[in-house]
Amino acid sequence: MTRTEILQRLQTITDKGTQALKLLESKPLSVEAQAEIRSLAQWIKDELHNEYDRMSPERAQRTMSMFELTVYSPTIEETWKRSGISRLKIDGVLDQKWQEPLEAVVYNAGKYLS
Repeated sequence: MTRTEILQRLQTITDKGTQALKLLESKPLSVEAQAEIRSLAQWIKDELHNEYDRMSPERAQRTMSMFELTVYSPTIEETWKRSGISRLKIDGVLDQKWQEPLEAVVYNAGKYLS
């Protein structure tokens, strides 16, 4: 994956997380907003999980660029393992418990974007 592709992926993750957070702040949450938040959170969760799984095997790491090894892979791993998004119940009640993992995703994915 090229540096540009990696940065675009991180930007997309950040954008979707930011969008979900903005919707989460709206009061009261409409049915449409709830569905959109769930959809965005599911996309983020799937994307992080798939990328984490793709980059985990040692054989996959041998084919990665230096940027992937030093920036992208650790960012995905940290975001997947430590943000709380992996434990977020997409079909659960939409409350303030959603904010912290989404904020962590936006922060971690956006660290290298400027």
